[in-house]
Amino acid sequence: MSYSPPATTLKSDPTYPLNRQMQGLMTNQTLLATLFLLMHVPLAMLIIRVPTVALVHAVAIFSLGVWWAFFQTRLERVAWISGYIVGSEVLWRMMRTGVFWEFGKYAVIILFVLALIKTRRLRGPITAFLFFCCLLPSIVLPMSSVDSVTMLGDLRFYLSGPLALTVCVWFFSHVKFNTTDRQMLYYSILGPVISLSFITLTGIMTADRLRFSNNSNYATSGGFGPNQVSATLGLGILIAFLATTDRTIKPVMRVFMFVIMLFVATQCAMTFSRGGLYMAAGAMVVATLYMMRNRKHLVQLACAIFLLAVSVNFLLLPRLDEFTGGALTKRFSDTRLTGRDRIAEADLRAFWENPVFGVGPGQGRVYRKDIYESIAAHTEFSRLLAEHGLFGLVALILLFIMTFQHMSQVRTARDKAFNASFITWAFLFMLVSAMRLAAPAFAFGLTAATMTDDEEIENVDTVV
Repeated sequence: MSYSPPATTLKSDPTYPLNRQMQGLMTNQTLLATLFLLMHVPLAMLIIRVPTVALVHAVAIFSLGVWWAFFQTRLERVAWISGYIVGSEVLWRMMRTGVFWEFGKYAVIILFVLALIKTRRLRGPITAFLFFCCLLPSIVLPMSSVDSVTMLGDLRFYLSGPLALTVCVWFFSHVKFNTTDRQMLYYSILGPVISLSFITLTGIMTADRLRFSNNSNYATSGGFGPNQVSATLGLGILIAFLATTDRTIKPVMRVFMFVIMLFVATQCAMTFSRGGLYMAAGAMVVATLYMMRNRKHLVQLACAIFLLAVSVNFLLLPRLDEFTGGALTKRFSDTRLTGRDRIAEADLRAFWENPVFGVGPGQGRVYRKDIYESIAAHTEFSRLLAEHGLFGLVALILLFIMTFQHMSQVRTARDKAFNASFITWAFLFMLVSAMRLAAPAFAFGLTAATMTDDEEIENVDTVV
């Protein structure tokens, strides 16, 4: 007579209570995350009706960040609130209610430095510090040609981006993200991006008359700079894509993220500023190439890409093209650089004529005005050469060294996709819009964090 051992029921498993508890926790987190994201729709409506709310919103978020920096030992929470600031920066700027222009960058810098000092984590990557130090010698050059007020304004504006990048790399080098932390970061940035999307949608729906041409459209961008609105929405598209393809997120939430991605992409396209979609698309392609190394991820990744392609080609593009009278297709079929090549040419001319120290922060506008009617820098890489000379070239080399370091410190295919996508997005932003926002500095610095996901050993760079 053979002996059959008693069947082990699920409830006899000693880990069953823990598993049930974790499932309940994940369900609660999903519900809270959904409510958090949805509440940014009425927030957008309130800000439209009472623009002063944007100022209160900015002060409240920054105050909460200061509180967390002082009284929370986990740096991850400071990262979440700073990510929220990054997603809100354009939202606060466009309301013009007293939030000074560079608030986003300096708010992130202050919160990160406070948190590092409070936790006594003062050591950081030497390459990041050297990167910023390379930009200091040229600050003495404008002293003889411009007044002190103009010079201080130039330094505050043109060095804020590199300073933010340095501080972000320094801060995130001390941060360890687990799966939940990363999801919370996604939601923190996406919340205000949803508000921004609804503000642009409201502007379109309430406009008396919309005219579409082959240029960026202020009316469909919430009445603000289309380049900045488009870039921020592009970051939201990338984050929603990463969340959609993240197997650790519950399926229902991933479907919600897919819907958000399509909605934000629609609003991004309607700005008629091509940069946001191009940045998001470039970063998503790079992320996909790394995700394909994970065999277990292939089916879900293929489904997500298939649904995205079908939705865009057969649902979004035909409707949007009909709404704009064919102007959208013409705009995104246009391959002209809209003068950015001539602006970069002016920067290179300044570099050749002043190769050692450059012309000084902010002084590249003289050369740009001679060659092109615009005086604003659009490409951070050429601006560093023009305004900082050979020291700017060294800074660029250090930037690429940091890129290699950040990519080499992660092992899993998913983490490599995460880092590569944010690095790509940050570089594309700097190529198109210099460092006008805190977003590229934050995105690049984010890749210095340590990832502690519960990835299985098979996921480590498994090449198909």
